[in-house]
Amino acid sequence: MVQGEGRGHMTQALALAAMLRDAGHDVIRVMLGRSAHRPVPEYFSQGIGAPVIPFEAPVQVPDEDRRGVSVARTLGDAVRRSPRFFQSAVKIAENVEDVDVLVNLLDLMAGVSRSLFHSETPAIAIAHNYLFLHPELADAPGPSRHRSAILAYARATATRTSRKIALSFTPLASDPEHGLEIAPPLLRPGLDRLEIRDEGYLLAYALNSGYGASLIEWQRRSRAEVHCFVEGGASALPDAAPGFHAHDLDATKFLEYLAGCRAYVGSAGFESLCEAHYLGKPILAVPTKGQFEQTLNAWDAQRCGIARPGSHEDLGDFWSEPAHPDPDQVHRFRTWVGRAPDILVDAVERTARGSSSSEGS
Repeated sequence: MVQGEGRGHMTQALALAAMLRDAGHDVIRVMLGRSAHRPVPEYFSQGIGAPVIPFEAPVQVPDEDRRGVSVARTLGDAVRRSPRFFQSAVKIAENVEDVDVLVNLLDLMAGVSRSLFHSETPAIAIAHNYLFLHPELADAPGPSRHRSAILAYARATATRTSRKIALSFTPLASDPEHGLEIAPPLLRPGLDRLEIRDEGYLLAYALNSGYGASLIEWQRRSRAEVHCFVEGGASALPDAAPGFHAHDLDATKFLEYLAGCRAYVGSAGFESLCEAHYLGKPILAVPTKGQFEQTLNAWDAQRCGIARPGSHEDLGDFWSEPAHPDPDQVHRFRTWVGRAPDILVDAVERTARGSSSSEGS
């Protein structure tokens, strides 16, 4: 089960599917929450290696300037489509009857389905979001009501699961009291084979096209060379000046450009921050407006020395002298990421056989 809005959750699904297959298991189907605002990228549908079954799910609706999330539009869209959500819950229940284990990558409808319909199929929930349930992150910033809402959503996605696996930038002790086990990031294979270099350009990722427009404005002033990945590519950003190169979403191409950039700026999604840090790149993390979980991600990344949080208004200062991460820290991070296959495959196997031991955590 994959939350269909987050590109990072799709990337994690690709990585975990490869790990499970390498361990001799079968991934027989993938269910993906459908967003009318974000089509399923080809790199996921072609790379996951199993039938992809879409279903209706609540989504975050962009605001008028295509930068952040509109709360009013999101609620209105959810109310309008709510009758279809029950059908999705039924569809999910039917599709998990014949499997040994369900892996949920932060999909809310999976939690709803398990709360409505009894299932004998054991389930495990995996996401970075669960990390903010950990007592060591209790001092995360922001209004308590926003934090409470984020944590309530995370708990709802993990309804009636055997365990919650929190993906973390750094190792932490597991927290049995909150049913939490800690695991490394789930990164796509092949990062260790990339040629890391500095070709002098800024790599950017724009979750919504409105952020691409602000990058174009900065590039006109700075005259820096910018490569920007955004849904729709050049057609989404027709006003780009020379030196600004817009690319449609492409997983392989993105990693190649990431390996060659001088620095990286993007939304504060967990996955892209991890990939850029793995390659030792300076990072400016720009939380998407209206997505408080990205504010928490940016804070966690700063806490761990992964990235500098900020906005596109900070690009001038960031670009003038990008701060490279400490090489020893990058090495420790790579070592931690290297433990992911053993820890996560073990967690899935323990869930499938109903074991509560956590020797792999």
